[in-house]
Amino acid sequence: MNFEEVIGYEFKNKKFLETALTHSSYAHENGLKEYNEKIEFLGDAVLELISSEYIYLHYSNLSEGEMTKARAFAVCEEALAEVANRYGFSDFLKVGRCESRINGKYRNSILADSVEAVIGAMYLDSGIECARKFITKSIEQKLKEYVEVGNKDYKTQLQELLQVNGDVFIEYKIVKEEGPEHAKKFTAEVYCDDKLLGTGNGKNKKESEMEAAKVAIKNIK
Repeated sequence: MNFEEVIGYEFKNKKFLETALTHSSYAHENGLKEYNEKIEFLGDAVLELISSEYIYLHYSNLSEGEMTKARAFAVCEEALAEVANRYGFSDFLKVGRCESRINGKYRNSILADSVEAVIGAMYLDSGIECARKFITKSIEQKLKEYVEVGNKDYKTQLQELLQVNGDVFIEYKIVKEEGPEHAKKFTAEVYCDDKLLGTGNGKNKKESEMEAAKVAIKNIK
């Protein structure tokens, strides 16, 4: 299955798609002038417009501040990387040898940028309606999730999920700490009544605990 089949859109001008899936590292190594940073800039603007419109039309009960938070939740780097992973963007991205060696095509930042670039490519190829369909399909579940849980952090969500039937004992443990002082990596585990629910990694203790809580929520659901 090719990329167009995966995303459900066939480009009239394949050059737009090729540019959207070409990272600057690949372009520089291969002497190419075109890569996805400029088209990503355009896609970012289209994404902001369409996501704002969607929230305005479908969640008119939210205040302006809540709309802003909902949009940030649905189109942040992590959320866009999830979209990229859903469609398998990494299988089609062109990155340079250095990025390949460090699995750069799987990094959230590169994946998120590629989603914005593809949106920009769709806009250039067929206008805003085709981009709207892709964006709507990509963000509607995240927005529903935001409305259901608000902008509560993962530890709060986990606590509410576990305590729905009464009090339970939730404990976070830092089980590993590695790396030099300037680039520490922590591993945390979260337990409920001594049962391991999830493990997470992060650059500090708080981040690793938050990631563990996020994993635990997914495991429970």
